[in-house]
Amino acid sequence: MKILLLTHPLSAEPYVEALRRLRPHDELTVWSREQPASQWADADVVLGWRFPAGVAEAMSRLRWVCSVAAGVEKLLVPELPASVPVSRIIDPDQALGIAQYVTAMALRFARELPRYEQQQRERLWARHPMAAARHRVCVLGQGATGQAISRMLSACGFVVDGWRRSQGRPLHEALREARIVVCALPLTPETSGLIDRAALAVMPRAAAFINIARGAHVVEEDLLAALRSGHLAFAALDVQVHEPLPPDSPLWDAPNLIITPHIAAQSSVDTIVAQFIEGLEALESGHPLPRLVDRQLGY
Repeated sequence: MKILLLTHPLSAEPYVEALRRLRPHDELTVWSREQPASQWADADVVLGWRFPAGVAEAMSRLRWVCSVAAGVEKLLVPELPASVPVSRIIDPDQALGIAQYVTAMALRFARELPRYEQQQRERLWARHPMAAARHRVCVLGQGATGQAISRMLSACGFVVDGWRRSQGRPLHEALREARIVVCALPLTPETSGLIDRAALAVMPRAAAFINIARGAHVVEEDLLAALRSGHLAFAALDVQVHEPLPPDSPLWDAPNLIITPHIAAQSSVDTIVAQFIEGLEALESGHPLPRLVDRQLGY
């Protein structure tokens, strides 16, 4: 089996090491821009993060694509033949880690921790009335990750409302009463740019927004405007439209915004490789491939 690794910008080294140890007879190729297409165009399968331009259409023998993450939108390029199945990784610990990240950010906002951090810098010992956090939270997306987030927030005392596109409830209706909005949606053509000026405007003044899904869900210029005007009191972005985030991005200097470099949760290499090998064995034996993505839905 010839395997092409498309892990850039993630390092391919740990995947190469694990696969050579567990599947020593497979042929491994790590894609790079400097390589001629002859070195990778005849690969049977792909394990990767995204398809660089022109790669998918050049792969005449491609039989299967496996994402290194739960999200697959960077692999569902138009040039990928509809006949090629795509799988994703499902890691329960990833959903747990993301839920912990969201809960930490929600509590930071709800318990007004930035105020006390500023007081510490000013050497000011002052108390302010503060009730237990009972904020209404709207979690956009109710897949495995969205459900894990909802459970943990509920356990911490938040009043949680889940929203999904398939239920037919208008998004703006769900946002209207949410003091905190969490985006945990899959990225599809229908959800790209969903959090725009209009969506932010219907949220209550001094609300908070947390995004752990994909940067493209958000119109970043509109989010910046909402933060600068004070309509949003807080935001946390673990994902951005451009990753790595360029040093000159205006997001770095936005008021009341926390930026993290896509670290809310990461599947372990062991989990990814184990599920990839499970898929390879299914492909070789003619059995159904596990964790298949619905190409029409995008997840």
